[in-house]
Amino acid sequence: MIILVTADNIVQMFIGWEGVGLTSYLLINFWFTRIQANKAAIKAMVVNKIGDVGFLIGVVALWKLSGLFNFQDFTNLSILPNLENNLNWINIMFIIGVMAKSAQIGLHTWLPDAMEGPTPVSALIHAATMVTAGVFLLIRISPLLELTPLILLIIIFLGSLTSFMSGTIGLVQSDLKKVIAYSTCSQLGYMVMICGFSHYYCGLFHLFNHGFFKALLFLSAGSIIHAVNNEQDMRKSGGLKLSLPLSYICVMVGSLSLCGIPFLTGFYSKDLLIELVYTNHYLYFALWLGIITAFLTSFYSFRLIYFSFLMNPSLPKKNYKSVHEGKWNLFSPLLILFIFSICVGYFSLNYVLITFNPPILNTLPKSYPLIVTLLGISLSIILYYFLINFWGLFFSRLLFKVYNFVVKVWYWDPIKGNYLALNLLNVGFLYTYKLIDNQFIEKLGPSGGLKIVSGNSSRFSMYYSGKISSYILALIFFIYVLYTHILLILEN
Repeated sequence: MIILVTADNIVQMFIGWEGVGLTSYLLINFWFTRIQANKAAIKAMVVNKIGDVGFLIGVVALWKLSGLFNFQDFTNLSILPNLENNLNWINIMFIIGVMAKSAQIGLHTWLPDAMEGPTPVSALIHAATMVTAGVFLLIRISPLLELTPLILLIIIFLGSLTSFMSGTIGLVQSDLKKVIAYSTCSQLGYMVMICGFSHYYCGLFHLFNHGFFKALLFLSAGSIIHAVNNEQDMRKSGGLKLSLPLSYICVMVGSLSLCGIPFLTGFYSKDLLIELVYTNHYLYFALWLGIITAFLTSFYSFRLIYFSFLMNPSLPKKNYKSVHEGKWNLFSPLLILFIFSICVGYFSLNYVLITFNPPILNTLPKSYPLIVTLLGISLSIILYYFLINFWGLFFSRLLFKVYNFVVKVWYWDPIKGNYLALNLLNVGFLYTYKLIDNQFIEKLGPSGGLKIVSGNSSRFSMYYSGKISSYILALIFFIYVLYTHILLILEN
């Protein structure tokens, strides 16, 4: 992560980019004897490789057309005529990398599954480091993006739709960590969306603030899971307010900061972000999706609090006898993050205002995010705390189909599995294996060409030592001969 953040050129950044992907795979698969952890790690690696290939193609194409790697040189790209017709495609490749690493719609499915890793891993990688690398890439290549207005519009679409989609899915999750994971997807959508409006400083400001309260939420969730004997289903706990008062306070502050309640860390960047979207009057869909997402965020945040702390106890009585707060080494990080989740946004806001001087609204729309946030909190409390039975009746009769669509995560995995992956596997089996491997190569190989030339294909088996070092030496020699031959042709 240090390599990624401190890189002054895009090649060095790509090295750090690959490194965080690898370490993420290893950490998600920390419990390597669990099948679900294995699957989640492989899924994270495969999906991120799609983004890595896009990123690499963009780097190679940019170097081929401009010969530039350093970020400080990107501001001079307007004088390079070779890039005028190709910069859109180069930026599309970079956007594919952002979609995979920062879990934007379409390539987002790996992030919730990555919750199979240990909770501290979730707090580290999936709250503040790896998943924010895509947003950081957008900020670093901002001079390229400013030359392609169409790509900026695509970024706005991706970010706003990701925020809304993740918010709807978070409403129906029962796994404590997955609710927080989908809130991460939603906030990443906010950051990407505001970069599409060219307010990159605001995206970085929200990225910075988000790390504190989201890490607080993840580690507080770990404290709860540890206390209730590794039970992650919120519906099976409840009544923990008195048994875990410190964790309750931390979750409450983290959730309020996530919702953007005034004077907490999340408020200063989230409120500014939505205000800046409002100043761009030509894209109201992004504004309304952002406001609706604020409502959904507050609703599922207090749904989490209700099921974990306020609901009637659902665990066996013997389990509650062992419920207790963690020791100092578990709770001291929560205390640090608790303090930062309250005050760091206030202290950093002045720097943002003085340095970037963003336009500030003084009209009624300035209060829209706060109004919908309070509405979401109130509605969540009313429906779950007071009218839980009526809510279940209403829900089962009128909203079953919508619920089924959302709880199936918008059917992203079935669509990709049945229509994309399965078809590709069929193509591979029917053509690359049966036709090429089993027919064409076999006919050229031991049962065909070699047998005709030698009379006995087994004669060639004496050259197969089975030693990888011998094969590598032969490969290097072949590459050297090929390289020198090409040089001779070019010289002539």
